[in-house]
Amino acid sequence: MSVRRSIVHLFIGIFLASVSVFLMSQYKNGSDGSVAKIYKPNIEVVKIVVANRDLPFGSNLIMDYLEYAEWPKRSIPEGVFTDVDDLLKDKEGKKAERIVISSIHKGEPIFKQKISGYGGRATLSRKVSKNKRAVSISINDVSGVAGFLLPGDHVDVMLTRNVGEADKKLITDVILQNVVILGIDQLTDESSSKPVVARTVTVEVEPVEAQKLALAQQIGTLSLSLRNHNNNDEAAVSRVSVNDLSGDVRIKSKVKTTGSRGYFVNVRRGTKVDSTRVPN
Repeated sequence: MSVRRSIVHLFIGIFLASVSVFLMSQYKNGSDGSVAKIYKPNIEVVKIVVANRDLPFGSNLIMDYLEYAEWPKRSIPEGVFTDVDDLLKDKEGKKAERIVISSIHKGEPIFKQKISGYGGRATLSRKVSKNKRAVSISINDVSGVAGFLLPGDHVDVMLTRNVGEADKKLITDVILQNVVILGIDQLTDESSSKPVVARTVTVEVEPVEAQKLALAQQIGTLSLSLRNHNNNDEAAVSRVSVNDLSGDVRIKSKVKTTGSRGYFVNVRRGTKVDSTRVPN
């Protein structure tokens, strides 16, 4: 009896092991539509055209730079392409050249607004927003933040000039805030990560601001201050003159006294002023 019982237990164990292996394979493969398919979401997808590498401003669109990617049908963005022929061929079915006019990152869908029309060119005017103007200003390695500016950065523009006729005094005003840089010399690619020491910077401004920059370059020196990329708020600013600088500034002024004759020398140390009487 014990031998028969052992044999029965052995066959039961083999049977249960076989059933377990079968169920696990069905769970992994989902071939019978059971356990695995219960948790598989039923989302309808379509294929859209995306970039298979980073495409900077001015790149030619060719098939080698493109690929298809699945995208949920219910959330397809407006302006994408579902057929690469619509992108690279004109209405007559002939191959047509298109240019990237706004940087496209790897895996990003190709949007109509980021590429030129058929036979288009990569001109700076395509990057200028509607009702805005592009103006170039002269800088050097100091006024241009030591060459650390790149297209796409936001800056404030400062003007330093002399005021007064007989006794000229230097002052500095912030004349524009949160200005977008379109290009550094001839560099307009926002995906560029290598800063360059430039001679000119092209910025995007309002028409009236373009006039201010043209006038400012004639009466003084322009400098740029780089803003944090997340800070687009206008700051409260005021005019700064030599008198606002820290350090010792000696001011010689005559003061009436009731005792002995003489004058006082005021020594300013930051915000503190010390007076010393000097006899005649």
